[in-house]
Amino acid sequence: MAHLQPFAHTLRIEDVDITIHFTFGFHCFTDEKGNGKLIFNRGERRNFSPTRWDASKELRGWICDRMLDARVTLHHSANQRRYYCLDIYDYALFFQITKPNNSVNQLKILIISAYPLDQWGRSNMPRGQNHKLSLVLSQRAKGIAL
Repeated sequence: MAHLQPFAHTLRIEDVDITIHFTFGFHCFTDEKGNGKLIFNRGERRNFSPTRWDASKELRGWICDRMLDARVTLHHSANQRRYYCLDIYDYALFFQITKPNNSVNQLKILIISAYPLDQWGRSNMPRGQNHKLSLVLSQRAKGIAL
């Protein structure tokens, strides 16, 4: 699980260095298919998923090398603003971006869920206007919510 440990990465967006602190949620390596060991986390029961765990090894590379080129769709879940991205081949990412109080050029991104997506599953993904992730990050760093 070393590849899912929290880390910080600085991205240059609109001539500003923005440091983003990344954390990864339980759904990046578990599912509800019942095929793996049952894991309990904060009252939730899910199964370890070798497929999700293996695919999650690509996340850090995507974050460090290709994240700014991604396009995202705003998705509301349980009164929370989340973003959804499908820019990694056939891989769905759901994440939340927050700006820590009293911070300058700092953001937090929680990757809530990340998993391979079969072609037939694309029609169930959130729909809406796509935004360049670099624009979203720039706005969030300024305290502006999209």
